[in-house]
Amino acid sequence: MLAAAHSSQRTNLARNDDDGLQVSLILHIAHDGAQGYRARMFDEQYQVGSPTYHSRIEEAIRWYGEHSPVAGVQAFRIWYGGWCAGSFSLADMEQDAESIADRLLVLALVVR
Repeated sequence: MLAAAHSSQRTNLARNDDDGLQVSLILHIAHDGAQGYRARMFDEQYQVGSPTYHSRIEEAIRWYGEHSPVAGVQAFRIWYGGWCAGSFSLADMEQDAESIADRLLVLALVVR
């Protein structure tokens, strides 16, 4: 599924907060064919690891919340269709994936 980042890369992958702790990466979800979605992680500029493929948007959100594929990451800024729903903690991604997915879909439909 996802190729983990090398330990030497882990120190600079996530955006840092004021205490120097690694906080967040970007999770970008894109429609990928009929009934499929591709999820990719990014630091501020580059893709981290390999994409994962999911049957639903909320499945992708929940997967990244549960597996936290990069050490030290506490949250993701989640994007879909060119729109960001905001930053969400891993716990929120696990427990509230459906409402985050709904927010992304509404943003993508309404703001067009």
